[in-house]
Amino acid sequence: MVQPDTRPSGNPARSSGTPALVYAAVAAPVIVAIVGAATQPWLRPSDLTRDSQSVAVAHDATSPAYGVLSNVGIVLMAVACGMALLGWLASRATRDPAGSLLAWSAGLGLVFVLDDLLLLHESAAFGQWAGAGAAAGYAIAFVAYLARYHELIRTRLAGGLLLLAMAAFAGSAVVDLLVAPTQASVLVEDGTKLLGIVAWSVFVGRAAVSVLTSSRPPNTSATRMDRAAPTARAR
Repeated sequence: MVQPDTRPSGNPARSSGTPALVYAAVAAPVIVAIVGAATQPWLRPSDLTRDSQSVAVAHDATSPAYGVLSNVGIVLMAVACGMALLGWLASRATRDPAGSLLAWSAGLGLVFVLDDLLLLHESAAFGQWAGAGAAAGYAIAFVAYLARYHELIRTRLAGGLLLLAMAAFAGSAVVDLLVAPTQASVLVEDGTKLLGIVAWSVFVGRAAVSVLTSSRPPNTSATRMDRAAPTARAR
């Protein structure tokens, strides 16, 4: 006899952790991209990883290749924002507690996208303190995010990818603020930043999928089969 799906829409099963294959899928493209940027013979590696506007100004020229990895990171973060908004909209009908986390995720991601597009974190934007101020602001936001949702993340969403993203962002900020810029340091800075973006995007995407899956209606076809079984036996 087929059993109906009776799981509550707002209370999915506890998280079983993030599979190792997911971590590999997050890290492998970043490693390939950074190694490719470092070994290609046509442009300086930093021309591919830094903000395209900064590279264009430095060369007094434009190229589709300038800042390609930076632009990929912006697109990934924007996609994560979109998935977070979809999950938040779905959660409103079921009052899924993960909806609030997704709303925060969309807000943080949107700030990050606007920051990268408008170069607000660059010192020329507001002053010499802009880079350190932006890093401090992000640190406070992520700590508040983790403090507010740590229980939900631990029991349902598996926080390994989130911790990886936060560590990668922190590492990128430290290199940016404390290490003199060289081709090697820029690759480390931008590579860890891209790793953080990919890990964050996958974490948010998985959270959105969890909400969208839990908001599906019960398996009505299975329920009808289960109800029809006693009638069939009676005949």
